[in-house]
Amino acid sequence: MAQTQVYNATTKQYVTLEVNDDLVNNSLVEEDRLQQAKVERNILLQKSDWTTFTDSPLTDEQKAEAVTYRQALRDLPAQNGFPNIAFPTKPDFI
Repeated sequence: MAQTQVYNATTKQYVTLEVNDDLVNNSLVEEDRLQQAKVERNILLQKSDWTTFTDSPLTDEQKAEAVTYRQALRDLPAQNGFPNIAFPTKPDFI
């Protein structure tokens, strides 16, 4: 257990609180992993934006595959276990 001081605006004094380091560290690590996974997902979506353009050189089949891939990326945060899940496989042409 560690101690931390926080300011109590009601009493206008600093108060010492006992803090469980394991809970704080695990919570911060999980939040970092969540944010990093969202950043990675957003980058993958951005890198595949071109596949949705009307003038993209893709076949209709490739466009459909790209749409499916991009939807799977958008659905990631709603899946159980996120961010500790595998990302969808990127099509070879992206």
